[in-house]
Amino acid sequence: MNFILSTDSCCDAFKSYLKEKNVFYLPMTYIIDEQQYFDNFDSAEEYRSFFGMMRGGKLPKTAQANVYETAEYFEKLLKENEGDIVHLALSSGLSNTAQNAQIAAQEVMEKYPGRKIFAIDSLGGTQGMMYVLDRAIELREQGLTSEQTAEELKKIIDRVHHYLIVKDLFHLKRGGRISAVSAVVGSVLNIRPIIVINHKGQLVAVDKEKGVTKCLKYLVKAVKKHRKSDATRAYIAHADDIETAQDLKKMLEEEGIADVRIGYIGPIIGSHTGPGAIGLVFEGTMRFTVEPKQ
Repeated sequence: MNFILSTDSCCDAFKSYLKEKNVFYLPMTYIIDEQQYFDNFDSAEEYRSFFGMMRGGKLPKTAQANVYETAEYFEKLLKENEGDIVHLALSSGLSNTAQNAQIAAQEVMEKYPGRKIFAIDSLGGTQGMMYVLDRAIELREQGLTSEQTAEELKKIIDRVHHYLIVKDLFHLKRGGRISAVSAVVGSVLNIRPIIVINHKGQLVAVDKEKGVTKCLKYLVKAVKKHRKSDATRAYIAHADDIETAQDLKKMLEEEGIADVRIGYIGPIIGSHTGPGAIGLVFEGTMRFTVEPKQ
């Protein structure tokens, strides 16, 4: 291993997978009924239980990783391992976690002048982060240095397309992502916004469709239109809706996307999407440059 690869738990990988791939992670926290929990999920049952609580009426809140705890985490990694650190953080457009990681990296590097920490803003979350992290694992296995990997990841991040479709608009409204009127109208009419993560890592509604089938067809068309010519991999994220995820996977495979991977949306992002959300990630040309509507 020529450098230390690290992320935060918003990548929504099973934690045993991260251990198997020798990837360290900073656990994020969520709060239910004033009780704080760490996102250390390592089984489908844990994800299903979390969304089951949301379906039962629980409204989780989330907390970002602050500078102090992130600096402690980086310092521990440097003390216990050799090499520099490449760390992939949750989008700065969704949380201050990435900015805090970059500040913490500067502080820790001052204490360890011979070591480098590349704190990278993923401009994404959940399986979008997982896509980039898997590419980082591959780059490390190919023998790239920490600096070379960091530079390649930034290029990949600028090409990754992220789509999100939510089932219950209430949770996006609760987080201030859409208006109360849009949430009520959308829920009544079964209209679902087509949301992308833009060039700043922010959630932006760019279109809308009625019903699940039309939404999935929209996603397939987006892949056909925007994917990189040699890209044959796509990641599907779901908030405890494996049936819809599998339907989308089948549709993508029929269009020649050979490597389609399905993963959960975890508690940090899932607290804001609610159960039933579906996300799609693939590598294309430059990601969308679109500003949120005021």
